[in-house]
Amino acid sequence: MSQSKIATLKQHLASAEYQGHKLALDTQFDSWIEGGRIEPSSKTINGNGVLAARFYYSGVISINPCFAPAELICAFASFWLQNNGGRYDSTDIEFSADVNDDNSNEVELTIAQLCEDIELIHTPNGPFELNGNRYDFGEQSLWIAEAFTLEGQVSSA
Repeated sequence: MSQSKIATLKQHLASAEYQGHKLALDTQFDSWIEGGRIEPSSKTINGNGVLAARFYYSGVISINPCFAPAELICAFASFWLQNNGGRYDSTDIEFSADVNDDNSNEVELTIAQLCEDIELIHTPNGPFELNGNRYDFGEQSLWIAEAFTLEGQVSSA
C-alpha cells in the first residue's frame, strides 16, 4: 500500500544523512495533515478505474529535538519536493525553528498544498457506487494508518 506524500517526505528526512550523520533520530520526526479538502471527480482512468476525488491538504513535519542546521533540512525537503511533487503540489515550504533549553531546535516544515489522487477500480462487489458501477480501492491507492489515537468520553445516561 502506498502512503501519503507527507508521510513519504517525513520518511525521506528521517533516513537522510549528511557527512555520515542523520538529521535526527527516527523517533524525533512527526507528521500530520491539516486543512484537508476533497474535490470530487468521476474521470475514467486506466480502462477499468475511476479518479474518485483529489485530496488537497497542508502537510506538516515536526522534528524535535533537532541539532541539524536549518539550511540542511530545507535543502533535503526542497529537493525531495522538486523530484516528487505533482502538478497540484506547492513547491514552497514554510519553515520555523524554536530553540529548546539544550540549544537544539524544534523544527516545523509546512507545505501549503499537497494533492493525492483517490483512485478506485471497477469491481462487481465494490462498496462504492457511481452511475450504476461498483468500485473498490486498488492496491496502490489506499493508505493504512501506522498508528492512531482514539479519544473519547464515557458518559452515563
